[in-house]
Amino acid sequence: MIEHFPFSALVGQDLMKRALLLNVIDPSIGGVLIKGERGTAKSTGVRALIDLLPTIRVVSGCPFQCDPDNVDGFCPYCEERRRSAQPLQVMERSIRLVNLPIGTTEDRLLGTIDIEKALKSGQKAFEPGLLAEAHRGILYVDEVNLLNDQIVDLFLDAAASGRNLVEREGISFSHASRFVLVGTMNPEEGDLRPQLLDRFGLSVNIEGIHSIPERVEIIKRRLSFEQDPNGFRASWASRDAELARGLVTAKGSLARVTFSEAILETAAKLAMAMETDGHRADIVMMKTARANTALEGRLRVTSEDLQLAARLALPHRIRKSPLRKAELNEDKLQEILSQSSSIEGAQEEWSPIHQNPPRISATARVYQSPVDAVTHLCAGSRMVRPDMPWYRIMAGSHPGKRFVVPDPQRGGAVHGSRLPRAGDPIQDLSIIATLRAAAPRQPDADRRVTLRILAEDLRLRKRSRKTGLSLMMIVDSSASMRTNDRMSVTKGIIEALFQDLYIRRDKLGIITFRHTGAELILPLSQNIRDAVQGIERLPVGGRTPLAAGLDLGIRLLTQEKRKNPETLPVMLIFSDGRPNVSCYGGDPLEEALRAAEEVRRQGIQAILVDTEFNPMSVGYGYEITQRMAGTYLTMDQLYRK
Repeated sequence: MIEHFPFSALVGQDLMKRALLLNVIDPSIGGVLIKGERGTAKSTGVRALIDLLPTIRVVSGCPFQCDPDNVDGFCPYCEERRRSAQPLQVMERSIRLVNLPIGTTEDRLLGTIDIEKALKSGQKAFEPGLLAEAHRGILYVDEVNLLNDQIVDLFLDAAASGRNLVEREGISFSHASRFVLVGTMNPEEGDLRPQLLDRFGLSVNIEGIHSIPERVEIIKRRLSFEQDPNGFRASWASRDAELARGLVTAKGSLARVTFSEAILETAAKLAMAMETDGHRADIVMMKTARANTALEGRLRVTSEDLQLAARLALPHRIRKSPLRKAELNEDKLQEILSQSSSIEGAQEEWSPIHQNPPRISATARVYQSPVDAVTHLCAGSRMVRPDMPWYRIMAGSHPGKRFVVPDPQRGGAVHGSRLPRAGDPIQDLSIIATLRAAAPRQPDADRRVTLRILAEDLRLRKRSRKTGLSLMMIVDSSASMRTNDRMSVTKGIIEALFQDLYIRRDKLGIITFRHTGAELILPLSQNIRDAVQGIERLPVGGRTPLAAGLDLGIRLLTQEKRKNPETLPVMLIFSDGRPNVSCYGGDPLEEALRAAEEVRRQGIQAILVDTEFNPMSVGYGYEITQRMAGTYLTMDQLYRK
């Protein structure tokens, strides 16, 4: 048995611990997302929660954790036993915390249907997955931002509907799946889609502790735990037991907690002032404040409870784009809460005191993402094929990855069946399609002869999955970028690009070249926030070693292509096309042209944005783009006045 670190022994991180406890008291809050740097006890805190979880009543032997007091929510097995008047044995056990590994497959998450048994017996034989284990418990996803998008969509659907529906080869099975979603992540490794962020009821940002005495205490406790886990846990057992009893008491008193009309109005004002979308923030705030009141042993919500709830429920819902920080406006928060305290119990009409930001004036420049401009030059298929240039693929209009890969090497959604191609491994069989193809040659039904299936009868599942770009942005930061406000306009276009890449879940890397070489500012990552900071710190000055930037981009994109063969490597260059310093001892322009030809040979798609404003002094940008077989854009194509 794994010995977990005691919850009460955790030093600091009070906001994280409080968010976890509140979700145990009221699971309808919707879970918690814990974001923080490495080594800040994120996973330790979640796993320590196991020893505090209260008990629940379940049907003995039921793989779906059915509640014996909720007949309407019975799984098909328990419902069949109830109808046949079979006795249902009841047992009590602790709420489970189920871990969802990063490499989880669709079948392991949802469960699988035993097709062979179903065909032989005519009965649905279902092997439960992680969503069945997590029902009425906690589903824990470590490094949730690294999880496959398809898996994320599946458990989000279950979390939203409260049911898990599995369909395989025309056979379906459904069971209840209500769970508290707890995720941990390191923001340095990429952010989450807004749709997933909003699914988490609460969010906590944690940092390493900077107090020397507390850091020393962390060291002492950790070393003591590793030296004698049982003894250390025993020394904290009474405090954990007291906390567990408090959770049971709070759950029992939750329904009796009340709140005034003024508190409700304040919650609505806070959500509007922080410009959150929809009404989920308001509802989650009130549920959180109510649970905190119960945990504190009180029966009436106060503005202090609401203040804590706002700090937990609002920050991850404030950000509208990757360029804005997800931080509460403390001045607004205190102003609205102070107004609430002064009119506690009042029942008067109110109006928002903070309006939405004004629209951009008609004279302001509106920039367009170069990638968005190119992918909509021509309408074509959304399917990625080797014979189709990437820029002729329709990107679609919905958030998420841009393109669809047919018959991927692993995973993907099923869309019928297909014949095996030459060289295809015979795996991922479509059972129903194979049986249908073999049906005409089968013997009469009254003969007991083994089913005959020939090689030409075999059918594979037809799958597809979405993929995005691995885009390496190569920015000229030489002295020429100081003229005519080039760098300012370039940064405006790059901001529009960041918005586009963030919505589409693309990977981005940044290279800058100046003086006599190129520098990697940001490795390929989905963390657009770091990309924004990298661009803001770009130095400007020196000469233009364009070949060095291209060579470094080629190396990094070919490495990414080897690691992820389904990605689309794209190189986006911002330059005036005027290389003026040799990187390898030859002519600067010839070196740049040879590097451009290598871009084409490596199968890397390219866009060059010419930063030259003066039409009378155009560089070699167009010729370099031709050598890359890329797309040439000028600055005026990407903004309007």
